[in-house]
Amino acid sequence: MLTEASGAFSSRLTYTDRQRLRAVVRKVHLKHYPTEKLTDLECDKLIDAWGPEVSTNIIRHMVDSGRV
Repeated sequence: MLTEASGAFSSRLTYTDRQRLRAVVRKVHLKHYPTEKLTDLECDKLIDAWGPEVSTNIIRHMVDSGRV
């Protein structure tokens, strides 16, 4: 299980950036996932799988386009 103390990439993001990425994950990447199972942890798993470079690009793109 990933936790704040595990050193996962998502745990090192600012609160605002984590919330932004979680919103993107929920809205775009996991939109067909059952909503009752779509927890912050599930979103963080995908964010951790992307890693810092992809996550940074997604945040930049979504903020610049005014979507988040």
